[in-house]
Amino acid sequence: MNQLTGKSFSYRAAAVWIVGIAAIGLLAAGPWMVDTYYLNLMFMIGIFVITCTGMNILIGYCGIVSIGHAGLMAIGAYMSSFLSTKYGLSFWTVVLIGMLVSLLIGSLIAIPTIRAGGVYLSMITIAFGVVIHEVLIRWDAFSGGPLGISGIAKPQVADYIFDLKGMYLFVLAVCVVVLLLARNLRRSSWGRAMIATKENEIAAASLGIRKFAVQYAGFAISSVLAGLSGAIYAHTNSFISPDTYHFQTSVQLVLIVILGGAGRVLGPVIGAIIIVFLPEVLDMEKLRMALYGGIMFAVLFFLPKGIVGTIAGWLAPRKGKLAGEGERMSSGKSAEEIELFAAALRARNKQMLVLEGINKHFGGLHALKDVSLSVTSGTIHSLVGPNGAGKTTLLNVISGLYASDQGSFSLHGEKLIPRSLSAVAELGIARTFQHSRLFKELTVLENVMTGMMKRERSSLASSLIRSPKQLRAERRMEERSHALLDLIGYAGDRQMPASQLPYGHQRMVEIARALATAPSLLLLDEPAAGMTTAEIEQLEQLLRKLVKYGMTVILIEHHMDFVQRVSDTVTVLDFGKIIGTGQPEQMLSDPRVIQAYLGGEEVAVSAEH
Repeated sequence: MNQLTGKSFSYRAAAVWIVGIAAIGLLAAGPWMVDTYYLNLMFMIGIFVITCTGMNILIGYCGIVSIGHAGLMAIGAYMSSFLSTKYGLSFWTVVLIGMLVSLLIGSLIAIPTIRAGGVYLSMITIAFGVVIHEVLIRWDAFSGGPLGISGIAKPQVADYIFDLKGMYLFVLAVCVVVLLLARNLRRSSWGRAMIATKENEIAAASLGIRKFAVQYAGFAISSVLAGLSGAIYAHTNSFISPDTYHFQTSVQLVLIVILGGAGRVLGPVIGAIIIVFLPEVLDMEKLRMALYGGIMFAVLFFLPKGIVGTIAGWLAPRKGKLAGEGERMSSGKSAEEIELFAAALRARNKQMLVLEGINKHFGGLHALKDVSLSVTSGTIHSLVGPNGAGKTTLLNVISGLYASDQGSFSLHGEKLIPRSLSAVAELGIARTFQHSRLFKELTVLENVMTGMMKRERSSLASSLIRSPKQLRAERRMEERSHALLDLIGYAGDRQMPASQLPYGHQRMVEIARALATAPSLLLLDEPAAGMTTAEIEQLEQLLRKLVKYGMTVILIEHHMDFVQRVSDTVTVLDFGKIIGTGQPEQMLSDPRVIQAYLGGEEVAVSAEH
């Protein structure tokens, strides 16, 4: 059955490639099938596809909405035009310089933009676009002022000078290349890291993913593509002016991405076709902004995932039915065979974690009070206590989400300074969260693979071109991810989006994702919450396996019978202070613990009976 299903996927992939190649062939025949007017429109669609593919990476993958990318197009266009007309440099030289300058300027914008976040992020990019437009109007020596630059040389190869037909075919080829690059990026560890950071920065950081690095990569790619498209447009038309790159152009670019479907490879193509052709068909040149506003409202209200995203969502259940059991793959290897727990086994006979005098304040609230704790390697150490006792706060301090106000840490006998989630993750500490933080846009398998980005390092360039080295790394990550899903007992569809998982399955997959970082210490915050009895039993079996493999676990849990069965040591907190540490049976029957949970009156009543 699996073999037949695998063949059906191969046939379907082949069919997609055949359709794609046929579509490219048809578009390549365009210059001989349409007049100059429509050929020019098709050329403009290509220009927008190049720019918006970069913006799609920025908006759809990274979650950064830039409303000033027309400014980056202008930088590429004006830099290449100035060098061409002033110094007579060839198109192939100046377009590279234009892309480089766009990258440099884009990098300067990326730093404050990424750090600002929220509404400030969009405002910075709007301000950038406005500033560039004003500079182009007033810097006559460079830009020609309001009159712009004319007489820009067309690209040339040997004796052949590119006309509109030649430039259209060139742009078509560039579009194919950039769309393939975007597709490759989405299927790489960099693409998964971008989406993870967009969806949940904290969860991504807990896997060792640094937000700035992946979001800057997205900004850099989009800046280069914007500069490229701007330069191509300028040299094709032999004229540019500041009016070509005003605020309306930036709105067009954002609308193309949202309309087509942010994060979908073909989204910019569908969006550009509609945005370029619709005003021409409706003859609404003077009301173009009103038309864009109406389209934006309709898309956000009726098609929040865009056209391609909506169609993909509609087809997803049907694809799942066709997949059947074929997608439920197994690695065929055990977790031990692929050395997923090598770090845990190496740390087995070493001192794991020691906390001394940890204090944490939130304003006037003293959340942790002189907490001192020692965790033995290869054991399950549970933290229990009533709500508000400081258990999750302690986990947050250990994992680097919060900084302690006072106290010291040591890991494996060496001093530990938990500066951030990502820094702590690189030291071999992984965690889950009180509420599920799976990346909903990624599949089950991709969620687990995301945890391996720091272990299987691949360069951004390798990811874009899918080099043999990168493909080997992807295969290793898939194999290890399947092994981890086998380990936790996940038998469902591994290509299913995480958003469609039952809550209990989400909790188990989140543990597999944390294990993918190959930690020696695993922090679990109420993993059994929301699970059925059968799922709790499955979790118990998993924890016993992890201890067998040498894993050290710090567990927060409210199911006392579960805690008693799985724990080697129990520490009880109340009002941010440790009131006891010992064996599970001893601590859970301690009057102080019962009082912390039930209160003084209930303890007295139970003592009378």
